[in-house]
Amino acid sequence: MSASLHASDRSQRAVTRRRALTGAAVGIAGIAGAGALAGCGGSAATEEIATELAAVPTYTPVTGGPTPDLPGDENVQPVYFEAPQEADLFTSVAEAQLPHTTDPVSAFVISYAPPAPSSNSYLEEARKRLDTDLEVQIVSSENFSAKFATVMAGGDIPDMVEFLAFDMPTNAPQLLDAQFTDLSELLGGDAIAEYPNLANIPSSSWENCRVNGRIYGTPVHRPPFGSILVTRTDLVEELTGEAPAPSSKDEFTALLDAVTDAKAGRWALCGQTAGDSVDWGYDFMAAMFGVPNGWGLVDGKLVHKFEHEGYLEMASYIKEMHDAGYYHPDTPSMSGSQAKTNIANGSVLMHLDGISALLDTSLPEGTATGAIVPFAADGGAGIIYQGSSLFSFTALKKAEEGRILEQLKVLNYLAAPYGSEEGFFLQYGKKGEHFERAGDGSISVTDAGTAQIGPTSLNRISAPPQILTSAVRIDDQLRRSHAWQEDSSPMLLKSAVAGLYSPTAAKNSSAAGAVMTALDEYILGRGSLDAVKEATSTWTTQSGDTIRAEYEEQL
Repeated sequence: MSASLHASDRSQRAVTRRRALTGAAVGIAGIAGAGALAGCGGSAATEEIATELAAVPTYTPVTGGPTPDLPGDENVQPVYFEAPQEADLFTSVAEAQLPHTTDPVSAFVISYAPPAPSSNSYLEEARKRLDTDLEVQIVSSENFSAKFATVMAGGDIPDMVEFLAFDMPTNAPQLLDAQFTDLSELLGGDAIAEYPNLANIPSSSWENCRVNGRIYGTPVHRPPFGSILVTRTDLVEELTGEAPAPSSKDEFTALLDAVTDAKAGRWALCGQTAGDSVDWGYDFMAAMFGVPNGWGLVDGKLVHKFEHEGYLEMASYIKEMHDAGYYHPDTPSMSGSQAKTNIANGSVLMHLDGISALLDTSLPEGTATGAIVPFAADGGAGIIYQGSSLFSFTALKKAEEGRILEQLKVLNYLAAPYGSEEGFFLQYGKKGEHFERAGDGSISVTDAGTAQIGPTSLNRISAPPQILTSAVRIDDQLRRSHAWQEDSSPMLLKSAVAGLYSPTAAKNSSAAGAVMTALDEYILGRGSLDAVKEATSTWTTQSGDTIRAEYEEQL
């Protein structure tokens, strides 16, 4: 994935209150988004919990194409400094694997770009190559949730519908069961071999297409790493004389102290608003104290992060850092875009963000960003929370099996890997029209390509595993991201309930909100740690114990 496309996810994670309450990843069915979608199909269906889980598709990496400049694996993204030459491309979709549909195939997808022009030669060429009349309903990110609810309630559902991992409807299991196809038998286990490009998507992404035990879609992959502590490496080195590499809480605190200078308008850290609460960098800070990723197994018992002893240690440490003045004073009201601006202008040196932030080509020339490799507070091995490993999944409206098989072939084509002829076209379009190649082999996207390729959102319907590359040469940034992934990959920690379903967890919880409010009040000096403990106890009684029991049925 090019840096420009990879970074286009930045604005999608305007952090919802629900995401802030639940942590990095507890399975898609457990992190329902803000839209309740009352009145959607299937709303009256049972909330029975499935105790048998469908087999995850067998991961089978595609071989072929150019050798990466820096190797990757199921977790670490490979690096390609230059786009492959056309002569080096391989065919990933045989003629027999093309859909050749006789009826149009409609799709409902999100976009973060200006609308594509009505005359779209890129989409027309894609239809020609698929031998399919692909009709794409492209919805802006600002209107997606509302439009999704309207489409689901109206009954005229497109063939393919994108479900956003970070904004799932609260009744997702019932909606999917009532309106969409259970793909478990068609894709689970070795059955995925019929669709090699889909089998090339890592297992971690497929796990979160499994809702209440069944596979209901194909994933749009993202790296498995959750939030990372993006750091202005260049400024830290300038101020301290060395690269930022703390290996304990004490070393980290010393680093924060060394780079903070309020008189100079420079702070070590900032957080940002998260719905009705504040995210103080919880995922990084909690991991430092060994707090589970949402839910974890401790001495054989399922324990929520609120209940873990490290959570209160984390809260006390954040308050200590806040009181010492290491956080930007505007943190309680700071938006995500303001935090990014502060990183760019150097007024903040560390901020929790997604891994795509390391490929930000909009930063001032000469700016160098990196990320802190995780560590434990006591100097032991660090952990990093594993995320959902996907941006979204594409569900298929219920239809006859032959129709579903045709659509799976469409999704398989759109998941063509980097280095394939199909993937090259999907990323760059047609030479001379959507891109040009210079004498040194570099590719530049034309105005037509910019206006048509990204805004058409085919990569939101289905996509290959993301890799590290960029049309603009940012070799050092690619190396830094790759090195961080290699160092951090062994530290990935999944949620103990990833891919499981809890009806109670899928609903908004005022008790969980009260915990976050109590944390804010404590950190800001307006409340006590005892109030945090009391709010946690209330949460456990009102919903935590019920959620635990629902998950335990499936463990």
